[in-house]
Amino acid sequence: MTMKIEIKNIHEAEGLKTPEGLMKPLIFGERLGVIHLEVPAGLEVMPHAHTTEGVLYCLCGELDVISDDETVILGSETAMLVPPNTEIGIKNRSNAPVNALLISSPPPVKSVEELKGLLKSHESGSRS
Repeated sequence: MTMKIEIKNIHEAEGLKTPEGLMKPLIFGERLGVIHLEVPAGLEVMPHAHTTEGVLYCLCGELDVISDDETVILGSETAMLVPPNTEIGIKNRSNAPVNALLISSPPPVKSVEELKGLLKSHESGSRS
């Protein structure tokens, strides 16, 4: 009997440069997606919404999370639930990268290739 558990080391994951920092897709299941995010020092991402429910878990460092007119600080080893269609932005005010996990249910994509296509379509759409 073969185990159907998927294991992925963060150092083996392909890094994809995005407006939100360096994304490393880790796991895509039927009902869950996990992406490692490295937010560069000084980066600010304007508020935007995703259609899926998500958890933003800060592994190390601090992120400002902006929603409407409110800003909260998400510190190391702290998680935040983001309901579907809720606009949030993030800002790294420090001089060092911040590492976080983005956990989505259901996953917005089912594979690394699908994520690359989504990122490419957003990139070409923003140039129009």
